[in-house]
Amino acid sequence: MTSPMAEIDPNTVRPGWVALLIVLALGAATVLLWRNMGKQLKKIDFDPSDGAGAPPEPADPSSAATPPETTDKATDSSGQATDRVSPAPDR
Repeated sequence: MTSPMAEIDPNTVRPGWVALLIVLALGAATVLLWRNMGKQLKKIDFDPSDGAGAPPEPADPSSAATPPETTDKATDSSGQATDRVSPAPDR
């Protein structure tokens, strides 16, 4: 039994048209996506005097997301593992 590499003659093997078409399609898609991204970025209204460096404040402090409760592993006096739930810290 011969290996597949022994059957291939490097003098007759050439890149195919399918590979060329795939590379050209990828290049065209990249150019079109690049142009579209440029158009979308130009639509952005950026005004540095609006305080863009500061994060926005929530309208209602009670609606802010609270972190979930955490579970700590502890042992009781007999050495058995127990779960102790601690509430989320106050802000």
